[in-house]
Amino acid sequence: SKGRFDDSVFRRVSYEEAEEIVAEKIAAIVKKYGGNSVGLSGSGQLTMEAQWIENLLMKGILTSNSIEANARMCMTSAVTGYFATYGSDTPPTSYDDIEMADFITFWGHNAREAHPVLFWRVADHKKKTDIPTLVSDPRRTGTVTGLEDVNPRNSYHFQTINGDISYLNAIAHVILTKYPEAVMPEKWLDENTTGWREYVAGIKARYAPKQVVERLKIIDQGRVTVEQIEQIAKIWAEASIKGRKRGKGGVLTFWGIGYNQMIHGQHNTISIINLHLLTGNLGRPGCGTHSQTGQPNAMSERLMGGLTGRLPFNKGLNDEKWRGWINKCWRLPEGRLNITASEKNPMAIGMMERALKGDLKAMFWMYTTHIHLPDVQTLIRPAMMKTFTVVQDIYRHAPNLLYADVVFPAITWGEWSGGVYIQSERRLYVNDGVGVGRNAKGEVLMEARPDMDLAIDKAKSIGRKLGLDVDKILPYKKTITNKYGQKFYDPEEVFRDIVRASKGSDADLTGMLEVEQKDGVSLYEQLRRLRGIQWPAPTYEIAKKGGTPRRYLGQENWQGKPYGNFPKPDGKAHFKLCEQNYDTLKETCAKLMAFGEDVGKLVHKGASNKEILAAAEKQPFLVDHLALLVHARDNALVPELPDLDFFRDESKSLEDAKKENKYPFWLGLGIVYEHFHTSKTIRGATTLKLVPEQYVEVNEEDAERYGLEDGEKVRVVTRRGSFEARVSIGTDSLVKPARSEVPPGYLFSPWNLSVADSADPKKNRWLVNAVSHRAWDPVSGQADYKKLAARIEKI
Repeated sequence: SKGRFDDSVFRRVSYEEAEEIVAEKIAAIVKKYGGNSVGLSGSGQLTMEAQWIENLLMKGILTSNSIEANARMCMTSAVTGYFATYGSDTPPTSYDDIEMADFITFWGHNAREAHPVLFWRVADHKKKTDIPTLVSDPRRTGTVTGLEDVNPRNSYHFQTINGDISYLNAIAHVILTKYPEAVMPEKWLDENTTGWREYVAGIKARYAPKQVVERLKIIDQGRVTVEQIEQIAKIWAEASIKGRKRGKGGVLTFWGIGYNQMIHGQHNTISIINLHLLTGNLGRPGCGTHSQTGQPNAMSERLMGGLTGRLPFNKGLNDEKWRGWINKCWRLPEGRLNITASEKNPMAIGMMERALKGDLKAMFWMYTTHIHLPDVQTLIRPAMMKTFTVVQDIYRHAPNLLYADVVFPAITWGEWSGGVYIQSERRLYVNDGVGVGRNAKGEVLMEARPDMDLAIDKAKSIGRKLGLDVDKILPYKKTITNKYGQKFYDPEEVFRDIVRASKGSDADLTGMLEVEQKDGVSLYEQLRRLRGIQWPAPTYEIAKKGGTPRRYLGQENWQGKPYGNFPKPDGKAHFKLCEQNYDTLKETCAKLMAFGEDVGKLVHKGASNKEILAAAEKQPFLVDHLALLVHARDNALVPELPDLDFFRDESKSLEDAKKENKYPFWLGLGIVYEHFHTSKTIRGATTLKLVPEQYVEVNEEDAERYGLEDGEKVRVVTRRGSFEARVSIGTDSLVKPARSEVPPGYLFSPWNLSVADSADPKKNRWLVNAVSHRAWDPVSGQADYKKLAARIEKI
């Protein structure tokens, strides 16, 4: 039944019977192949409590390090960049910094569509104070034009494809050589940072604006000029000096998923932080580095350690002392997490390659979908054909169910009250859903269970089969009874365990326990009354006032704080010069482009699942070529390079591209404002009307040259797969939403509509991750969805 929807092959059973089936199967796999042969893909949409339990299940009960989440493709380039520089995950800033900033920059972040409330706060601040703004993005997005509508004279745009690292370094070069007064004093840099001298030397030697513009010309074609770089450097320097003088303000930088989704994504983040450290744009209100997540609880997924090699509260699995503490907090047999720490997993895409190779025998999918991953047709789906697959979902015909062996129906957040979420300024808040679970007719629909309850029950069942004392490990009882007589676990009881375990970390929340003991206010009620608490909140006083608005450089002092100005062993922030060098661009891309290509040929021919699986098992795997990924990352390269000579030959047509098997366009994949993630919103009449079908943005000159009409239906093709879309040309297009413009040679499509036509592979034509590339940043694990090589075929 795998790979197709067929209700007749499923048998409806009780939750208890399903749990028994899963427990027997998983326990047998663990006993035969070891715990690391079982994987889990979790979600930044689960509650904090469910994320805590899923990590306990995998790392504690199964001793598996093969746990991933959709946060991997969302935020881990920012996460690992934060760890490398500051020593801890997450933004050190607050949203209130917007109204104090003197210069705001966006890197790979179409905030007007991805985070509209944030965008309008920035636009409003710009209108009131006339601050300058910068957007770095290949497209002229609504963010670019929206800020220009406020004031075109001080709204700047770097229209770059892959050049961000070099441009940030070039800005630093200009500031160092022309505006040295904007650079922090050497004494401050020595006391608070390390590695800055090597950074400065490399910048001065290799990143003068003229050097950068010439180096990037092969891709950027001079769209970003020396004059633009120098202008932005001047503005950055002036804002930095102004902010320091008045003790608030300076440069505030935002970036989004688009900036993270590159094979050098971690270096992108580090490059931003380098420039902020150099110019002192942190440690006071109104400035700093603020990454934006794409999901309501991605930060919690990371904070709960729901990724390979991680433990809760910003600690690594290789941290022996913290490993012992979490082993105790999870009430596990002594030393059990030491077994987990010995296991390896090459992050999300590598985990799927392991599944295809036969190393991973089973997988749990919780509140996420496989179609968010790249290279769906030649890697992800063939891998799912091979695993015993357990799915929790709220929709019967969701994509994961194509490959499910056992399905646990879950309820939505709105059908249940309780559970903590964390948003991008580290603010914890309680999710108070409707908590009733009725359909439109008023009938009770509480047969389904909350994700946390499902995770606890599965963990208990599997743990028993493995001979563990699950009543000790998971002492939770179903103490909540709704008005229909149904019983559920209390998420606040689990949250209390989480808060206790945070003690001694840089995300310490134990001040909330003191408030509860002294004032008699429960943990959840504290969050409700304060409209959230920003971690850390390690003392009674800090918790009472709502946590810590800003981090680092004396902004989070409390007695017994276990680190200095920064949570690095030396108490300092770390510079690291990130390089960009295109000398090996063509040869490296030629090697990377081969991955998935042979299987892609079968996909294009419409081969059967069986034929595709047989070929996929024999293909080369990137886990066996990690040195190639490291080289691509260290030189800030791209996973694919279009046939640029073909594109520049004006005698060539779309028909020639197909005939000669050429891929002349860049293709970027992203989001559209009207739909959320994989587009369950398409079921709403309003959102369906606003953006009803898949589209591809095409440059006006390219459309004229290749004879493409606005609204024409085409097929977008890469080496691995294809999808169908309507051509959208510029902001006057009849194809909605028509808000952005792409540069010549660049295409763009959103992934939100991937299964909006149908999740059934026989009918599905809009799946954009059929075309994406699996290459990932070897540290962050995040793939590059923004720089693919494609062609357009007329239908």
